[in-house]
Amino acid sequence: MRAIFCEDFGEPAAALVLRDRPDPVCGPGELLVRAAARTVNPSDLLTVRGTYARATALPFIPGFEAVGRVVAVGDGVSADWLGRRVLPLRGTGTWAELVAAPAAWAVPVPDAIPDEAATQCYINPLTIHRLLTVELPLSPGDVVIVNAAGSACGRIAAQTARALGLRMVAAVRNALHTDDLLSLGATAVVDTARDDLATTVAALTNGRGVAAALDAIGGTEGMALGDLVAPGGTLVSYGLLSGSLLPTDLPAAKARGVRVLGFWLKRWVDSCTAEDWHATFAALMARVESGALALPAARVFDLSDLAAALRAAEEPGRRGKVVLAG
Repeated sequence: MRAIFCEDFGEPAAALVLRDRPDPVCGPGELLVRAAARTVNPSDLLTVRGTYARATALPFIPGFEAVGRVVAVGDGVSADWLGRRVLPLRGTGTWAELVAAPAAWAVPVPDAIPDEAATQCYINPLTIHRLLTVELPLSPGDVVIVNAAGSACGRIAAQTARALGLRMVAAVRNALHTDDLLSLGATAVVDTARDDLATTVAALTNGRGVAAALDAIGGTEGMALGDLVAPGGTLVSYGLLSGSLLPTDLPAAKARGVRVLGFWLKRWVDSCTAEDWHATFAALMARVESGALALPAARVFDLSDLAAALRAAEEPGRRGKVVLAG
């Protein structure tokens, strides 16, 4: 099969290579899935760069998300899985033609959801779902601010905020995404290259500040959000788009009683029960299938067009999710 390998940590264009390798074999309790589509997420590229504190052992196949059909099952797995369309999660890297994954965590996918959307139904939607419904103590009418809001997470956050009755301030670096974000559910969109974010927040909150700020960037931009959070509110870091961590020790924010915390979806993934896992995905799939949650349009590249896919994934102001097919 064809697979993309990370040979060494570094810039993805230099560190990644497409090559053939023997087809994987199902172990006990596993499914083998022929992938039809795989996402390219910022977290994939950060992993390739070695940004995370816990580096993956080299060499490895990147990718956390894919969708495809089951072509083989291991010992102890029902043959009823054969031919079914699933997300092969918590298994081997997904940037390959064949992906092995534990059957217990495989997520069935409704036929009505196209591959380019189905492959996105994991990291970004679940991150936003957990943040806005579980991790943060929010109530209808609360104001939240989300930076890097033109991203897939920002668009999902706008829709989720509207469904929950929250008022979302979307911070972007240019005006390309303004109309889309307003139509998806954002209350206000601020182009931080031209307008003052603090002024908008003050107007929406009568000077009190937001109930919560969701930081996908880290570094100094993430730190600046702390000044916009109301006393007793929360600043949560869930991304590293800048490549720099958000310090959790922010004295000025803490002096006002602002909680500063980090969120990693993997913590929930590693600790959740199978019942909670499948219930969460069933609810997510129902929202996507019904149209209640619209996932970003995809720009599709074959595995062999890796270089072009990587360029597209890192275009400033990019619209749509980059997906690897084939």
